[in-house]
Amino acid sequence: MNYTILSTRQSELLEGLIVKHGQIITSQDIFSQAKENWDYQQTKNLITKLVKNGWLIRIKNGLYAISDLSNRGFLSLSFYTVAGLLVEESYVSFESALQYCGMFDQLTSKIVSVSLKKFKTVLLNDTEYNFIKTKEKLFFGWQEVIIDNKNVRIAFAEKALIDMVNFRKSKYAVDSVIEKLTEQKHNLDLARLVEYLKAFSEATVKTFGFIFDLLNIDSTNIYSLAENSIKIKYSTHKMLAGDKKFNAKWRLYYDEYFDKYAH
Repeated sequence: MNYTILSTRQSELLEGLIVKHGQIITSQDIFSQAKENWDYQQTKNLITKLVKNGWLIRIKNGLYAISDLSNRGFLSLSFYTVAGLLVEESYVSFESALQYCGMFDQLTSKIVSVSLKKFKTVLLNDTEYNFIKTKEKLFFGWQEVIIDNKNVRIAFAEKALIDMVNFRKSKYAVDSVIEKLTEQKHNLDLARLVEYLKAFSEATVKTFGFIFDLLNIDSTNIYSLAENSIKIKYSTHKMLAGDKKFNAKWRLYYDEYFDKYAH
């Protein structure tokens, strides 16, 4: 990155944009603000120069954030805000949602959102933004909060746990969910979790029933849901690909690794 000093007119342009629009601006905002001093092509060239020199940070096509003017190239927006700006029809889930709920205290450089449309992975200021496309019937279970003066969607903790199992499908994901259910049971609304499960696949429902039993959490409501909705007596599923140990109650194959959690 080339470190250049802003000219007086460039500085006035950015300051005027911040006053009028805040830190998040569009190309059209820049053109409108700059038209008294630069023509269209000059403004296009100026935008390119400001991005190159770190004064503007490109979020996506036509959308920019003005960097912290005291620390050029630094994006002071919350990653929750950035994720929502990248894809409007999305909500932040997985560990980042748990972090917002005070249930995950590790630093993460990967933000996972659930969205209604496919979107490429974006690397911005050393943070990777991933978007998992889902069906509309599973696009729920989020709260809307104000961050950076923007409406931001973040999954409730219970939905984040279900999303981790349903979309990630890995031993790590199931292990993480077990850990959070163990540590944060008193902070979780288990009735809400069961209610959310009604929209999910048989395998996901059975996986949570199995996890509840491992941790000695009452799984009666999940079993009723499974029995009434998916005819548990006749369907067999795998928690993860390659699982070989069989749980008769849930008719679910699982990895014996998880037996260590049995009470």
